[in-house]
Parts: sequence; structure tokens; C-alpha cells
Amino acid sequence: MEKIFSGEILNITPFKKGFIFATRDMREDGKVVANFYGYDAVNDCFQHIKKSVYLKIKFGIEYEEIANTLGDYVSCDTGILSDGRIMCVFPTGEYEIFNTDGTLNVSSSLAYHNSPVCDIAVDEENVWCAVPIENAIIKYAPKEGRVLLRVGGGKTTAFERPCAVTLIDSTLYICNQGSKKIRTLNTVSNSVRDYRVFNEKVFKYINVAGKEFVWLQSGLYYLD
Repeated sequence: MEKIFSGEILNITPFKKGFIFATRDMREDGKVVANFYGYDAVNDCFQHIKKSVYLKIKFGIEYEEIANTLGDYVSCDTGILSDGRIMCVFPTGEYEIFNTDGTLNVSSSLAYHNSPVCDIAVDEENVWCAVPIENAIIKYAPKEGRVLLRVGGGKTTAFERPCAVTLIDSTLYICNQGSKKIRTLNTVSNSVRDYRVFNEKVFKYINVAGKEFVWLQSGLYYLD
């Protein structure tokens, strides 16, 4: 495991060739500012990017209208639904769905047992989300507005404070802050297994261009 970035990361968004992320930094005059970076996983290089580039990768060509509607365009996680709409989920459980032209289609909140969800992984017409307080993950149908499946929670100990989900083919990777583990869920058999164990909190797992990365409490790492 190799550390590739230090600093206070606010959010990470993967895309086909790499990922983008926002950081909170303090200038010499004491003012706190946000900076934006991109990582090209194919060529193994970081680049400081403009806010407009960050927004376009995160929200698509209609990024200006979407960002203006959201206000907070950093802390949300995004996913492109099967019909091309963009779903944005905040850690509070609030979510918005935008049409392909950037207009707002749905503005609502999502909770399971009154506990807010966070993060998003698109699975065809549906999405997977984490429910940290319930120690569970759910599969949600945006078109129907209902929960289709819950895994974990209750008396089970499959997940401990899950905070992020990443879907690769039929395998869902779940980051658990409580157990400091990445666990996998086979979305066909619903079997759960350990994938990686760390000695600090894990916030996000990224798999792009055949490479694996993880966002831990101490920074961003390449997994070898």
C-alpha cells in the first residue's frame, strides 16, 4: 500500500480513467479555501484542476445549472441512472435527481428506519446506499420510491458504520468506518466477505483503469 496524497479530502468522485477530489486548505493569510484535483490512473499523474473541470466531470455538460441548484456541490455523491438522469445524494440523506438538460426532476430525502443514507452506487435502474446508523446497506428504486432490499442491520454484524459503496460488476464493495474494513457483497448470492482490513477509518474504495485506491483517515493510498 502506497500513500499518494495527504491533506483534508472532502469528497472523491471516480470516472472512467481516474478520479477527481476536493480538499480543504488554508492559505498563508489564514483563509480556508477549496482546491480541486484530478488523478489520471492510466498515466499515474495528479493535476490541480479548475472548479469548472471538477464540476463537468462530476455532473456532466449541464454542470453549471446543477451546481447552482445544489449550492453545495462538493459533499454530495453522484451517479448516472440508466435513463441518463443524475442522482446526487448528501450525507444527510437528502437527494436530488436532475434531468439530462440539468433541470431538477426530484428533490427528496431517503432514510431507512428514520436513519439517513449516504453515498450511491448505481445498479441498472436501482441504487445501493449505505445506512451508517443502522449498520446496513439498502437497494433503492428511484422510479418507485421504495427500498427493495436491506442487507445487514438488526442483530447482524455484517457491517459497522458503513459509509460508502462501490459496485464493480456484481460485487459491491462496502467501506466500514466502525470495523475499519472493506467488505464485499455478492449482489447475486448476497454473501458477505472481508476484502481489506486497515488500522484506521476507511472512507472510500475506488477501482479505475484496473487499479485500486482507498481513501483512509490519513490520506489517499494506492493498493498493490
